[in-house]
Amino acid sequence: MRYPCLVVLAAALFPSVAGAQGACADIPKFFARPPVIGEWAEMTWETKDKQEPDLMRMGVIKEEQREGKRMYWFQMIMQNKGKRSIIQMLSPWDVTAMGSSPPAEVVIKMEGQPAMKMSGGFMGQTPNSQTDWRGVCAKSSFVGEESVTVPAGTFKTRHYHSDDGDTWVSPEAPLWHLVKMSTDKGKTMVLSAKGTGAKNEITEKPVDMKTMAKPPT
Repeated sequence: MRYPCLVVLAAALFPSVAGAQGACADIPKFFARPPVIGEWAEMTWETKDKQEPDLMRMGVIKEEQREGKRMYWFQMIMQNKGKRSIIQMLSPWDVTAMGSSPPAEVVIKMEGQPAMKMSGGFMGQTPNSQTDWRGVCAKSSFVGEESVTVPAGTFKTRHYHSDDGDTWVSPEAPLWHLVKMSTDKGKTMVLSAKGTGAKNEITEKPVDMKTMAKPPT
């Protein structure tokens, strides 16, 4: 996958968001409203057992000018099997955020490890980094408008279907507008909570990967 922080989003939203004719005409609509600093959305994988479900909370924590563009710091906090990780990405708010262009900067904080900072160019060297999800979404189809109720509320959604599963999105849902997703493997992810007040959860100064990569003198 392109960036660790978009593992779920890219797989869930972009392969499934497409126009009725199999094109990606709907994608620009979801970027029409700029994100609001502090807003967040929490996604939860529904489980049939009694184990603690995996959580993913996405938020917008800062805005800045970089390379002559307005960019936003997106933060993703993931809870998986009791372990917590934080990934932050500086990116413009447009289709290139999930297209083939790398983010300007990425900060990663894994539990028990120091925070690491790296450029988008470094991330672009990872496997599948050149995948353009705007092309992948063309393989999907629009099913129809549906009312969907999840723990975060009831939303009027647009339902899309692909060979990978189904996705329900709504402009009323925050950030990437994802309300619900079900995969062909039988897993379901839902919008479990939303709100405002998201802040930077990485309090330490990140270690620059460029410094670590330099040979000793």
